[in-house]
Amino acid sequence: MRDIVLEWLDPADPRMAEVHALRHEVLFAPFGIPRDDRWDDEGADRLHIAAFRDGKLVGYANMLLKPDGTGHVRQVSVLPELQGGGVGSALMTGIEDEARRRGIALLTLNARTTAEGFYTRIGWRTVSDVFPFGRTGVPHVRMEKRIG
Repeated sequence: MRDIVLEWLDPADPRMAEVHALRHEVLFAPFGIPRDDRWDDEGADRLHIAAFRDGKLVGYANMLLKPDGTGHVRQVSVLPELQGGGVGSALMTGIEDEARRRGIALLTLNARTTAEGFYTRIGWRTVSDVFPFGRTGVPHVRMEKRIG
């Protein structure tokens, strides 16, 4: 999507309130999990990327910088009505570019099995069996991508 603007956000950025709402709407509300805005966003090891279209937040992801020199992608969230329209790909390209800039050669993530095909199409590979994960307990797989 060429009309998507990516921005790296500081955890203190007031737009993080919009991020909290988006993450809840996409990741938890469909499972009836009540909203809880206590996110683990603080720290120099957590990077936040947001996608905007016409000034409106449409997607978000974060990368945890691991002590072993790898990056772990978390909380990829795209407005439901825009899923499949390039927002997720733009976010992942932004994360991969930043990882390369930082000298990170390996990225990992835990993907819902419903999103496994998306990640496979953009070059990720599954490296685990299916397992329940997180507050939802929905089936996930561990995936990784070598970018260095």
